[in-house]
Amino acid sequence: MGSELSLEPSAVQASVLLREIFSSVRHGFKIRLWDQNEVPLGRDVGPVTVVIPSVRAFKRLLMNPTSAAFAQAYCDGDIDLLGNLFDVMKVADSIDELDISYWQKLKIGLRVKRIPE
Repeated sequence: MGSELSLEPSAVQASVLLREIFSSVRHGFKIRLWDQNEVPLGRDVGPVTVVIPSVRAFKRLLMNPTSAAFAQAYCDGDIDLLGNLFDVMKVADSIDELDISYWQKLKIGLRVKRIPE
């Protein structure tokens, strides 16, 4: 796992779920969770970090794990993106390449709802 600073159950569950969803992303990135743990995701992890400050923001983002959802969450101030624009765009393109079926999204949604706040 990433650099485990704490063992907050919700962050551990989030880390496992994130790895399952984004393990095949071509341009890898890190997610910094609300407990300050960083989770490296995908291949060739680059200089992009997505900062998710709360379980609520995480749940909103993962209910529809697309680059558009990341962009909307950023515009709404729910997450922060660290890295230069060109690297962020590469990550966004890689996220858009993910093939997540309807049933996978349904399973993800059910697991996300069970993460305690």
